[in-house]
Amino acid sequence: MSFTKQEITQLTNLLLSPEETNKSIALGLLQNNAPIVEQLQIPLSIVAYLSNENQAHIEGLAHEILLQHIPEERLRTLQDQILILNYAQYKFKVSEGWNTYKNPLRMLLELHQNVIEAYLPYFQINPVPYAKIYTVLASRMKTEWNNHHKVLFFYEKAMELDPENTQASFGFATIVHTHFIKKGQRLEDVEQVLHYYIKSYKTPRNIVSYRNAALLCQDVGDIPQAIQYYDQGLELCPDDTVLLNNYANLLMYPLRNYHKARELAKKGLEILPTDLSLLDTLANIELYGFRNYEEAEALFMKVIQKGDDHHYSFTGLGDLYLKTGDYEKAEMYYLKGLHNGLQYTSREITEIVLKLKKMIRFYGRYMNDSVRAEHYYQKLLKLKSKPF
Repeated sequence: MSFTKQEITQLTNLLLSPEETNKSIALGLLQNNAPIVEQLQIPLSIVAYLSNENQAHIEGLAHEILLQHIPEERLRTLQDQILILNYAQYKFKVSEGWNTYKNPLRMLLELHQNVIEAYLPYFQINPVPYAKIYTVLASRMKTEWNNHHKVLFFYEKAMELDPENTQASFGFATIVHTHFIKKGQRLEDVEQVLHYYIKSYKTPRNIVSYRNAALLCQDVGDIPQAIQYYDQGLELCPDDTVLLNNYANLLMYPLRNYHKARELAKKGLEILPTDLSLLDTLANIELYGFRNYEEAEALFMKVIQKGDDHHYSFTGLGDLYLKTGDYEKAEMYYLKGLHNGLQYTSREITEIVLKLKKMIRFYGRYMNDSVRAEHYYQKLLKLKSKPF
């Protein structure tokens, strides 16, 4: 039996239909028809090896048709080309990780990337489930490999298939924001990233969209728009402590609106009294905005009693004791705020630069120790010379 070009298109649509009956009809017509099977080997492979439903008999029949009419080596290649998409849907991990030499995951990923343009037209027939697979694949790569260039590629493919896939657009936005815009790159994408953030907002449980949008505006220096997103976010979710904390920090610096900043921080602590970030924020407000040294000290101490992870409070205590003239304590807390053993306490370049500048100023101006001031100045120069 031969088919016209139009009939082959109709067969393809039946094969990739979400309806089981349509698939059965198409597979019945393809049995014992080697030339057509050769033409439809990619959609047949999708049906056989990439099903989203429990249709074992359909998958089995598609596999049998391929096995009957496609050479074994070619069939194995077809299977390898989409096996990585099956991996994405299951919860097992490879213990060696993605970066292992000759890791089969990376090899299968490369195989799929090489042929992805041949598969996309077929995925477009019923795009939503395949967009979800690419989104899951990108998300797993993000956590298991941390290769943001590859992750972006698959998020983009997911959005190409399904523009309404907000999980993919939000994932894309966070990668571009974190790995490029924060470093002064891809600034032309700011509006698109903002659009993706807000588009992904569905319920107050996803208020992170507004958090990220506000932080993005701060990163590019658009303070009025950051305020707009904070206000909108708090209108939607007035008890979100992260929004309250971040907004209070913005009001504290650079806006120096300490009264409103204190109001927001205290509101956050009414909701979550033990939140370390809010305690640290309120301590800084009391210290810099109102010079309430005893209150600020008590708040900082609450934070550091929980452990050494909250390095901001150590640096805050350094500033506090410098203001009160206790240089010995100031030095101790500045050092604890700057590094933990051989590592800096922060991974943010701007934060480390600020801490180093405090050390240089402290030793040069207050301790009259030019050797140590020079030591930290050299560290500052070395840090600034590094690429992001």
